[in-house]
Amino acid sequence: MMITSAFRIPQDLYGTVSVYPLTTQIMTAFDRIAAKWRGRTGNEHATAPYASLANALTAVTAQPVIILPRPRKRTDPYWLITTDPIDPETLHMATRSWERLAGGHDTLGPLIAELRPRTMKLADDVQRSAGRVSAANWVYKVMAWNLAATFASSPVDFDGHLVTFRLDTKGNMIAWDDPIRDTSRDRAAEGLIKISFEIVTIPGESELVAIPTISFTRLVSNLRMVKWAWIDHGRPTLLRLPIARKATDTGWRSVFADFSGTVVEECGLSPLPWGENVLVDEPDRVRASRSVNWSHRLGVGVGARSYRRFLEHVTAISGAEPIAYDETKIRVQREVDTEPLSSLDASALAAGYDRIRIVHLSASSASRERVRLALRAYQAVEAPELPVATGVEHPVTDRVGFVAYDLPELLAHGDVDRTALPVAAPLLKADPCALVLAIVDTEYKPGDSITGDAKPVLRRMLAQLGVPSQFLKITPGTDGPTDPETEDYPANVAVRDLLRAAGLTDDRLARAVRMSPYPLEREVWLVGLHVRVQNTKANGRARHDRPLLVTTLVGVRARPSGPWELCMYVRGRGWVPHAEGLTAFHRDSIGDRIEERKAAYARLRAYVDSALAELPGDLPVVVMVDADETRRVWSGLSNGQLREGVLPGDGLARSERVAVVRVGTGDKAVPRPIHFIDGRPSRDPGKPGSPRKRVYRGADSWLLGYSSRVFNQGSKGRVGSDYTRFTLPSERAREQRAPWHAFTATEFVVVRPGPFTDEEVVALSARLCAQPLSWDAHTRRPLPLHLAVTADQDHPAYRSEDLDGDEE
Repeated sequence: MMITSAFRIPQDLYGTVSVYPLTTQIMTAFDRIAAKWRGRTGNEHATAPYASLANALTAVTAQPVIILPRPRKRTDPYWLITTDPIDPETLHMATRSWERLAGGHDTLGPLIAELRPRTMKLADDVQRSAGRVSAANWVYKVMAWNLAATFASSPVDFDGHLVTFRLDTKGNMIAWDDPIRDTSRDRAAEGLIKISFEIVTIPGESELVAIPTISFTRLVSNLRMVKWAWIDHGRPTLLRLPIARKATDTGWRSVFADFSGTVVEECGLSPLPWGENVLVDEPDRVRASRSVNWSHRLGVGVGARSYRRFLEHVTAISGAEPIAYDETKIRVQREVDTEPLSSLDASALAAGYDRIRIVHLSASSASRERVRLALRAYQAVEAPELPVATGVEHPVTDRVGFVAYDLPELLAHGDVDRTALPVAAPLLKADPCALVLAIVDTEYKPGDSITGDAKPVLRRMLAQLGVPSQFLKITPGTDGPTDPETEDYPANVAVRDLLRAAGLTDDRLARAVRMSPYPLEREVWLVGLHVRVQNTKANGRARHDRPLLVTTLVGVRARPSGPWELCMYVRGRGWVPHAEGLTAFHRDSIGDRIEERKAAYARLRAYVDSALAELPGDLPVVVMVDADETRRVWSGLSNGQLREGVLPGDGLARSERVAVVRVGTGDKAVPRPIHFIDGRPSRDPGKPGSPRKRVYRGADSWLLGYSSRVFNQGSKGRVGSDYTRFTLPSERAREQRAPWHAFTATEFVVVRPGPFTDEEVVALSARLCAQPLSWDAHTRRPLPLHLAVTADQDHPAYRSEDLDGDEE
């Protein structure tokens, strides 16, 4: 049995809300402010900063406030919603202050202060039917706050260490008075445990479900690259404010990015502490974390044990039990096959290439040595080592050659003229008789920001030459391992990923899906369908353009034996070999501009059905779709209309030949495994049981649980299962610096089985997570979908920021 972090929300925790219906006069005033704001920002799509008013009201009232949610009944006026009535004077002062800052003229304050709220049961806006539940969007936010307030009302027992939590203005539980510290140096490194709730629906469940996320926020001592900060301003609720960098006559300085800080002060509270050195001057009142990957003495994550202790706290307070999934007969292979491709030449021929040339664009002799050693694994035992000479192609195998070029100036970050690259590396040029691949050095130092990152520029340049690329990170000033007896993991993985981009496979994938029960016994097309909306930004800040709709389609022709064929769909050209499709995608725009979402989604549905219709051969098809954005495009993928709305492949003449499985990987939307029960006794009853190599079944979904590569490497990787960060023995304090990984899971929902059974679709999908193509551990998504997502993330125009800075 798999015990998860998810739990059904008990009816007695719903409570009530105070609803302020907004009058026509108020809505007109809001519209005027929004129009002025668009003129003020020069952004025709901008809306007035309502969130800052809500944030400020939340801070001064210590309760959630939502401005302008759209009620379920479209005939109703818009609402201001909170959990308890707000003092009219406080409401007036806060609104007047916000309106002045937003460019208004004290119209809203008097109007809103005259409103009288009505009390409404939160449960009244939740609709239930057999195996389904739905609610207005605002219900999820208020419910998350209510749960956080409930479970923060008493200390949480982490193996005898009682921890008191405070709420912030986003509804997070913060262990403010119990930071984790590493005091091994002059200045202590600190971090805070944070618990947040996501309210979700789960297929087959008739109640709203809560999924807690426990993260470890590692604190910093300066405001560089900080995008938000917590401020203890003398109220029960911590103020969480967005931070921006602003140019002044004396240089750049950090300022509040919205009006909420000013509004709080004008509501009669003491001035907020601030200044460039505030994190050092006021460490007990102001704390912050960075929003990008960076180095820190403390490791990431909290481990699985903390999740188990917190779910025990949830049960003790509310009576809610964690949702459990039952073990099935579907197994995945126990060990990942990490050996190099069994025959590079055979894989090349199976992918349709007579010859392959690997070009290394290097920045040092040491990195060239590392790549040569990584390629040694693909050579015959009796073959000579690759020579050190540059600019000359040497054989790796009969059909695969290797050449290196020393080009540190052209690979450097910054404003560099790289137009000479094809001349400096002439063997990069397209060869009608060979597939050309590039492995490229890129300097990267943890904790440093890169100005003018060379990686996206070089990837696009190489794509324009028709060359798939993979980058090898090198640390400035270091040569990296060159001892043949020492495994150079980064270099080995870079070579594997380069061959993955080329679309090279062997029979390891076929072996993985031949397992019993439910083995693959026939040829089939597997299609990974990835959809994402990317919001465009000017100067990395305000949105000044329409969002882009990103779509990638990867096809895999799977067989019960032998190598598989990998391809990508390219608009106007159809299905092409994976390497060719990848470079076509990377040299063009990442997505299509969305003018109106409904029309854009309709075009996308037609585009995908056209691609599915063009798959060669009359084979059954399994479409593996991302759970996030796709459910907005195809209504039949959403939990509210599961299997009843439109689905990928509906436009095909033989749609019954198309199976569709929805794959969920988001840790805030998919129940996280926290314990596995198999009947075996444990010397430590409080220790979470580790994931088994099996699939588990819930009401109408399936979960495959994972432990991380770090967790599986030994006792140090499992420290988060043996202890919580609060209870780690002092003699093991150094292990606070290690990553504390919890368990994760992939969710499979068989939306349409097509010519297969549900079990066959799930077994195929799960086994292609357990045996990746190039990685030496599991992947969160099955191979076709993993390749589709990777193509997007590797695009030169891909933009991804962790706005919270927390890592689980």
